[in-house]
Amino acid sequence: MDYYDATAHISEEVKRAAYAAPTAIVIAVIGTGLIGWLFNIVLILCSGPVTPELLSGGAVIQIMTMRMGKAGAMVLWTGVCATAFFVVQTAQQATSRTIFAISRDHGLPDRGFFGHMTKATQTPLRAVALATFLAIIPGLLGFASPVAAFAIFAMCAVSLDLSYIIPIACRRIFANHPEVMFKPGPFYMGDGFLGLAANVICITWTCFVCVVLSMPTVLPTNKLIFNYAAPITVGVLLLSTIWYLLSAHKHYKGPMSRPNNPTGEKERIGPSDEIHPIPA
Repeated sequence: MDYYDATAHISEEVKRAAYAAPTAIVIAVIGTGLIGWLFNIVLILCSGPVTPELLSGGAVIQIMTMRMGKAGAMVLWTGVCATAFFVVQTAQQATSRTIFAISRDHGLPDRGFFGHMTKATQTPLRAVALATFLAIIPGLLGFASPVAAFAIFAMCAVSLDLSYIIPIACRRIFANHPEVMFKPGPFYMGDGFLGLAANVICITWTCFVCVVLSMPTVLPTNKLIFNYAAPITVGVLLLSTIWYLLSAHKHYKGPMSRPNNPTGEKERIGPSDEIHPIPA
Protein backbone atom coordinates (compact mmCIF):
# COMPACT_ATOMS: atom_id res chain seq x y z
CA MET A 1 0.00 0.00 0.00
CA ASP A 2 3.00 2.24 -0.45
CA TYR A 3 4.52 4.04 -3.40
CA TYR A 4 1.34 3.93 -5.46
CA ASP A 5 2.66 7.13 -7.04
CA ALA A 6 5.58 5.31 -8.67
CA THR A 7 3.59 5.23 -11.91
CA ALA A 8 4.34 8.95 -12.31
CA HIS A 9 8.10 8.45 -12.17
CA ILE A 10 8.27 6.48 -15.40
CA SER A 11 6.16 8.89 -17.45
CA GLU A 12 9.21 9.78 -19.57
CA GLU A 13 9.61 6.17 -20.68
CA VAL A 14 6.04 5.37 -21.75
CA LYS A 15 4.35 6.04 -25.04
CA ARG A 16 1.53 8.58 -25.07
CA ALA A 17 2.46 9.65 -21.55
CA ALA A 18 -0.25 12.32 -21.49
CA TYR A 19 -2.81 9.49 -21.49
CA ALA A 20 -0.93 6.57 -19.97
CA ALA A 21 0.59 8.28 -16.90
CA PRO A 22 -2.62 9.87 -15.51
CA THR A 23 -4.58 6.70 -16.18
CA ALA A 24 -2.00 4.58 -14.37
CA ILE A 25 -1.98 6.99 -11.41
CA VAL A 26 -5.77 6.90 -11.07
CA ILE A 27 -5.85 3.09 -11.27
CA ALA A 28 -3.02 2.82 -8.71
CA VAL A 29 -4.67 5.22 -6.26
CA ILE A 30 -8.06 3.53 -6.49
CA GLY A 31 -6.54 0.05 -6.26
CA THR A 32 -4.29 0.73 -3.28
CA GLY A 33 -6.99 2.76 -1.56
CA LEU A 34 -9.53 -0.04 -1.87
CA ILE A 35 -7.10 -2.76 -0.80
CA GLY A 36 -5.87 -0.65 2.13
CA TRP A 37 -9.42 0.04 3.27
CA LEU A 38 -10.32 -3.65 3.20
CA PHE A 39 -7.05 -4.56 4.92
CA ASN A 40 -7.75 -2.19 7.81
CA ILE A 41 -11.28 -3.55 8.20
CA VAL A 42 -9.91 -7.09 8.45
CA LEU A 43 -7.32 -6.00 11.02
CA ILE A 44 -9.95 -4.32 13.20
CA LEU A 45 -12.28 -7.32 13.05
CA CYS A 46 -9.48 -9.75 13.91
CA SER A 47 -7.59 -7.70 16.47
CA GLY A 48 -9.88 -8.37 19.43
CA PRO A 49 -9.28 -6.34 22.61
CA VAL A 50 -6.56 -3.72 22.23
CA THR A 51 -3.83 -4.58 24.75
CA PRO A 52 -0.47 -2.90 25.49
CA GLU A 53 1.27 -5.90 23.95
CA LEU A 54 -0.63 -5.34 20.71
CA LEU A 55 0.41 -1.69 20.59
CA SER A 56 4.04 -2.34 21.49
CA GLY A 57 5.02 -3.02 17.89
CA GLY A 58 4.42 -5.56 15.14
CA ALA A 59 0.64 -5.46 15.52
CA VAL A 60 -0.01 -7.16 12.18
CA ILE A 61 2.12 -10.24 12.88
CA GLN A 62 0.69 -10.45 16.41
CA ILE A 63 -2.87 -10.44 15.09
CA MET A 64 -1.96 -13.13 12.57
CA THR A 65 -0.42 -15.25 15.31
CA MET A 66 -3.49 -14.90 17.52
CA ARG A 67 -5.92 -15.90 14.78
CA MET A 68 -3.94 -18.47 12.77
CA GLY A 69 -1.30 -19.75 15.14
CA LYS A 70 2.43 -19.33 14.74
CA ALA A 71 2.77 -21.72 11.79
CA GLY A 72 -0.07 -20.13 9.81
CA ALA A 73 1.21 -16.64 10.58
CA MET A 74 4.70 -17.52 9.33
CA VAL A 75 3.31 -18.92 6.08
CA LEU A 76 1.22 -15.82 5.42
CA TRP A 77 4.04 -13.54 6.54
CA THR A 78 6.15 -14.91 3.70
CA GLY A 79 3.74 -13.28 1.27
CA VAL A 80 3.91 -10.03 3.23
CA CYS A 81 7.71 -10.04 3.01
CA ALA A 82 7.53 -10.78 -0.73
CA THR A 83 5.17 -7.83 -1.20
CA ALA A 84 7.50 -5.59 0.77
CA PHE A 85 10.38 -6.73 -1.43
CA PHE A 86 8.56 -5.68 -4.60
CA VAL A 87 7.56 -2.37 -3.00
CA VAL A 88 11.22 -1.70 -2.26
CA GLN A 89 12.12 -2.52 -5.86
CA THR A 90 9.52 -0.04 -7.06
CA ALA A 91 10.86 2.61 -4.70
CA GLN A 92 14.41 1.85 -5.82
CA GLN A 93 13.47 2.26 -9.47
CA ALA A 94 11.62 5.52 -8.87
CA THR A 95 14.30 6.99 -6.61
CA SER A 96 17.18 6.16 -8.95
CA ARG A 97 15.17 7.50 -11.89
CA THR A 98 14.56 10.77 -10.00
CA ILE A 99 18.25 11.10 -9.05
CA PHE A 100 19.23 10.50 -12.67
CA ALA A 101 16.78 13.08 -14.01
CA ILE A 102 17.68 15.81 -11.51
CA SER A 103 21.40 15.24 -12.01
CA ARG A 104 20.94 15.24 -15.78
CA ASP A 105 19.13 18.57 -15.51
CA HIS A 106 22.01 19.93 -13.38
CA GLY A 107 19.87 20.14 -10.24
CA LEU A 108 22.45 18.37 -8.05
CA PRO A 109 25.91 19.65 -7.06
CA ASP A 110 27.58 16.75 -8.89
CA ARG A 111 28.15 18.32 -12.32
CA GLY A 112 25.96 15.66 -13.92
CA PHE A 113 27.92 12.71 -12.49
CA PHE A 114 24.82 10.75 -11.44
CA GLY A 115 23.06 11.69 -14.69
CA HIS A 116 25.36 9.35 -16.59
CA MET A 117 23.99 6.39 -18.53
CA THR A 118 26.07 3.22 -18.54
CA LYS A 119 26.44 2.19 -22.18
CA ALA A 120 26.72 -1.53 -21.46
CA THR A 121 23.34 -1.73 -19.70
CA GLN A 122 21.65 1.48 -20.89
CA THR A 123 20.71 2.16 -17.26
CA PRO A 124 21.82 4.86 -14.81
CA LEU A 125 23.97 2.60 -12.63
CA ARG A 126 25.52 5.51 -10.78
CA ALA A 127 22.11 6.77 -9.73
CA VAL A 128 21.07 3.24 -8.74
CA ALA A 129 24.19 2.87 -6.60
CA LEU A 130 23.57 6.21 -4.88
CA ALA A 131 19.90 5.37 -4.23
CA THR A 132 20.92 2.02 -2.73
CA PHE A 133 23.56 3.60 -0.51
CA LEU A 134 21.16 6.28 0.73
CA ALA A 135 18.55 3.60 1.50
CA ILE A 136 21.01 1.56 3.57
CA ILE A 137 21.88 4.45 5.90
CA PRO A 138 18.40 4.82 7.53
CA GLY A 139 18.25 1.03 7.88
CA LEU A 140 21.51 1.02 9.83
CA LEU A 141 20.31 4.04 11.80
CA GLY A 142 17.42 1.94 13.08
CA PHE A 143 19.85 -0.24 15.02
CA ALA A 144 21.29 2.79 16.82
CA SER A 145 18.18 4.91 17.32
CA PRO A 146 14.69 3.82 16.26
CA VAL A 147 13.48 7.36 17.00
CA ALA A 148 15.93 8.84 14.49
CA ALA A 149 15.04 6.21 11.89
CA PHE A 150 11.32 6.92 12.34
CA ALA A 151 12.00 10.65 11.94
CA ILE A 152 13.80 10.01 8.64
CA PHE A 153 10.95 7.86 7.34
CA ALA A 154 8.33 10.42 8.42
CA MET A 155 10.37 13.21 6.83
CA CYS A 156 10.45 11.32 3.53
CA ALA A 157 6.67 10.94 3.59
CA VAL A 158 6.16 14.62 4.45
CA SER A 159 8.60 15.80 1.77
CA LEU A 160 7.09 13.54 -0.87
CA ASP A 161 3.56 14.68 -0.11
CA LEU A 162 4.55 18.35 -0.09
CA SER A 163 6.26 17.94 -3.46
CA TYR A 164 2.93 16.81 -4.93
CA ILE A 165 0.88 19.81 -3.83
CA ILE A 166 3.45 22.43 -4.86
CA PRO A 167 2.65 22.21 -8.62
CA ILE A 168 -1.07 21.97 -7.84
CA ALA A 169 -0.95 25.12 -5.71
CA CYS A 170 1.21 26.95 -8.26
CA ARG A 171 -1.21 25.94 -11.00
CA ARG A 172 -4.02 27.73 -9.14
CA ILE A 173 -2.06 30.71 -7.86
CA PHE A 174 -0.30 31.53 -11.14
CA ALA A 175 -3.01 30.34 -13.53
CA ASN A 176 -3.29 33.75 -15.22
CA HIS A 177 0.38 34.71 -15.08
CA PRO A 178 1.60 35.81 -18.53
CA GLU A 179 4.72 33.63 -18.32
CA VAL A 180 2.91 30.44 -17.34
CA MET A 181 0.99 29.79 -20.55
CA PHE A 182 -0.78 26.79 -19.05
CA LYS A 183 -2.08 24.34 -21.64
CA PRO A 184 -4.25 21.55 -20.25
CA GLY A 185 -3.61 18.03 -21.43
CA PRO A 186 -6.18 15.42 -22.42
CA PHE A 187 -6.62 14.28 -18.81
CA TYR A 188 -8.13 17.47 -17.45
CA MET A 189 -10.98 18.17 -15.02
CA GLY A 190 -11.60 21.70 -16.25
CA ASP A 191 -11.44 25.13 -14.64
CA GLY A 192 -14.89 24.82 -13.12
CA PHE A 193 -16.04 23.66 -9.71
CA LEU A 194 -14.99 20.03 -10.15
CA GLY A 195 -11.36 20.83 -10.92
CA LEU A 196 -11.13 23.48 -8.21
CA ALA A 197 -12.73 21.20 -5.60
CA ALA A 198 -10.33 18.38 -6.44
CA ASN A 199 -7.33 20.69 -6.05
CA VAL A 200 -8.56 22.19 -2.77
CA ILE A 201 -9.33 18.78 -1.28
CA CYS A 202 -5.93 17.46 -2.39
CA ILE A 203 -4.01 20.38 -0.87
CA THR A 204 -6.04 20.40 2.36
CA TRP A 205 -5.79 16.67 2.93
CA THR A 206 -2.07 16.58 2.17
CA CYS A 207 -1.38 19.42 4.64
CA PHE A 208 -3.41 17.56 7.26
CA VAL A 209 -1.46 14.34 6.67
CA CYS A 210 1.85 16.21 6.94
CA VAL A 211 0.79 17.61 10.31
CA VAL A 212 -0.21 14.14 11.54
CA LEU A 213 3.11 12.64 10.42
CA SER A 214 4.96 15.37 12.31
CA MET A 215 3.15 14.84 15.61
CA PRO A 216 4.64 12.83 18.51
CA THR A 217 3.61 9.20 18.55
CA VAL A 218 3.64 9.02 22.36
CA LEU A 219 2.36 11.51 24.94
CA PRO A 220 3.79 12.93 27.11
CA THR A 221 6.88 13.25 24.98
CA ASN A 222 10.53 14.02 25.67
CA LYS A 223 13.77 14.39 23.73
CA LEU A 224 14.21 10.62 23.51
CA ILE A 225 10.84 9.87 21.89
CA PHE A 226 10.09 13.21 20.21
CA ASN A 227 9.15 13.12 16.51
CA TYR A 228 11.90 15.08 14.77
CA ALA A 229 10.34 14.82 11.30
CA ALA A 230 9.25 18.47 11.17
CA PRO A 231 12.58 19.99 12.29
CA ILE A 232 14.53 17.75 9.91
CA THR A 233 12.22 18.61 7.00
CA VAL A 234 12.57 22.34 7.68
CA GLY A 235 16.35 21.93 7.95
CA VAL A 236 16.55 20.16 4.59
CA LEU A 237 14.36 22.81 2.94
CA LEU A 238 16.46 25.59 4.46
CA LEU A 239 19.77 24.10 3.32
CA SER A 240 18.36 23.40 -0.16
CA THR A 241 17.10 26.98 -0.44
CA ILE A 242 20.46 28.43 0.63
CA TRP A 243 22.31 26.21 -1.84
CA TYR A 244 19.94 27.20 -4.66
CA LEU A 245 20.33 30.92 -3.96
CA LEU A 246 24.11 30.71 -3.70
CA SER A 247 24.89 28.37 -6.58
CA ALA A 248 22.18 26.19 -8.13
CA HIS A 249 20.25 29.05 -9.77
CA LYS A 250 23.26 29.61 -12.03
CA HIS A 251 23.00 26.22 -13.76
CA TYR A 252 19.61 24.68 -12.89
CA LYS A 253 16.97 26.00 -15.28
CA GLY A 254 14.36 23.29 -14.84
CA PRO A 255 13.82 20.09 -16.87
CA MET A 256 15.94 20.09 -20.00
CA SER A 257 14.49 19.76 -23.49
CA ARG A 258 16.11 19.15 -26.84
CA PRO A 259 15.60 20.88 -30.19
CA ASN A 260 12.37 20.42 -32.05
CA ASN A 261 11.85 17.01 -33.56
CA PRO A 262 10.50 16.44 -37.09
CA THR A 263 6.93 16.79 -35.83
CA GLY A 264 7.65 20.26 -34.51
CA GLU A 265 7.08 19.31 -30.88
CA LYS A 266 9.67 19.46 -28.13
CA GLU A 267 10.54 16.17 -26.50
CA ARG A 268 11.74 15.33 -23.04
CA ILE A 269 15.30 14.06 -22.86
CA GLY A 270 15.35 10.28 -22.66
CA PRO A 271 17.82 8.03 -20.85
CA SER A 272 20.02 7.63 -23.92
CA ASP A 273 20.65 11.35 -24.43
CA GLU A 274 24.05 12.88 -23.93
CA ILE A 275 24.78 14.72 -20.70
CA HIS A 276 26.08 18.22 -21.40
CA PRO A 277 28.56 19.83 -19.01
CA ILE A 278 27.33 22.46 -16.61
CA PRO A 279 28.13 25.98 -17.75
CA ALA A 280 30.83 27.68 -15.72
